[in-house]
Amino acid sequence: MAPEYAMRGHLTDKADVYSYGIVVLEIVSGRSNTTCRAKEECFYLLDWALILKEKGDLMELVDPRLGSDYDKQEVMLAINVALLCTNVSPAVRPSMSSVVSILEGRTAIQELTPDSSVQSKDDISAMRKHYQLIQEGSVADSQTHSLSIEGPWTGSSSSAVDLYPD
Repeated sequence: MAPEYAMRGHLTDKADVYSYGIVVLEIVSGRSNTTCRAKEECFYLLDWALILKEKGDLMELVDPRLGSDYDKQEVMLAINVALLCTNVSPAVRPSMSSVVSILEGRTAIQELTPDSSVQSKDDISAMRKHYQLIQEGSVADSQTHSLSIEGPWTGSSSSAVDLYPD
């Protein structure tokens, strides 16, 4: 779920791009996006990918069940595209047509800029807490819990109400 939707209930044209990035990470790694073993212990695939990116060891993401039966350059391209697609800021995410162009080799991938995020670590922590509450069944369908709604939010977006009026 794209951060802008999870945090504020707003859909943007880049929410699907974010989801695509998460799905690519799941396919490459053979792991689920979020895995909780105990109440306090959750594994977030995107966090792990970003840590491995910082360490310069993105190949550690690759599902070990693949052995060595894959093209390392193609996997690295897929991982880097996924990380670009999962940027917290929708404005930094590429369009899906740009993603296709990158994967086809017609366009070079943009360098990831970790400082390009417009959300703070507190916002990301609030989003993780929200996901954890959802998994524990503590959040009602009516979205009675609210996360941080203060702050200067940028970018164009629509809410589900705008997309599906009565």
